[in-house]
Amino acid sequence: MSRAPSPCLLAANWKMNMDYLQTLDFLRRLSILLPESLRGKGPVEMALFPPFTSLRTAQVFSNSYRLPLSLGAQDVSPHASGSFTGEISASMLRTLGCEYVLVGHSESRRNHHETREELVGKVKNSVACGMRPILCVGEKEKGRGSWEEIISQSEEVFSDLEPFEREKVIISYEPVWAIGSSETASPECIFKAVSALKGETEEKFNLSPTVLYGGSVNEGNIGSLKGLGLGGFLVGRASLDPAEFAAIFQCLNEEEGGKR
Repeated sequence: MSRAPSPCLLAANWKMNMDYLQTLDFLRRLSILLPESLRGKGPVEMALFPPFTSLRTAQVFSNSYRLPLSLGAQDVSPHASGSFTGEISASMLRTLGCEYVLVGHSESRRNHHETREELVGKVKNSVACGMRPILCVGEKEKGRGSWEEIISQSEEVFSDLEPFEREKVIISYEPVWAIGSSETASPECIFKAVSALKGETEEKFNLSPTVLYGGSVNEGNIGSLKGLGLGGFLVGRASLDPAEFAAIFQCLNEEEGGKR
């Protein structure tokens, strides 16, 4: 089974970027940029979510160079095996060392028209294979002033899970309007969204989930996003630059280390 998350999880979602050669170059540069003091087990866990074609490259390199790096997949099939051409099963991902998997990212919801049943199947298969699903939720329009949309996105999945499965799910709050833009949700907005998600989940399922934030997170704004009740961050565009991603990692380590 995968280990419990650190007090802070920093996840890099590369989306459809970085072939295996670019992945090698990124990891070589990252290994140089990270101080020796951060090579061991620290207060922040770094997780990389490359395309499927780069997972094996990332696995071999991180193991060989002892990088403090966990692996995750950007998606997973809702089916365990069978005649599903082009899909990747949870067991295949786990064999590649994946500890996490993204489920329900807004781009997947929009482009692949995922159903509730598919999302539930993805979560169940991932948990059964020892991975922790990161369920992405987020409102489409800015400034609606209501969290019903994100709460319903999480509840529609949680309601069909067993208690032990719910405990493995991490929620990532990603306002759709902020993804891929230069605009980040305000600290007040994030705090209210996280509080609403945790409050409803605790009330209905007796569970306090880990909640990440994603949506134009970068080196310039990471300082203002700390201390909002978050369990970490899901970084997109900024994670493609090893220098910027290493800077975010170090900033979070300083913050989390100071709490100990």
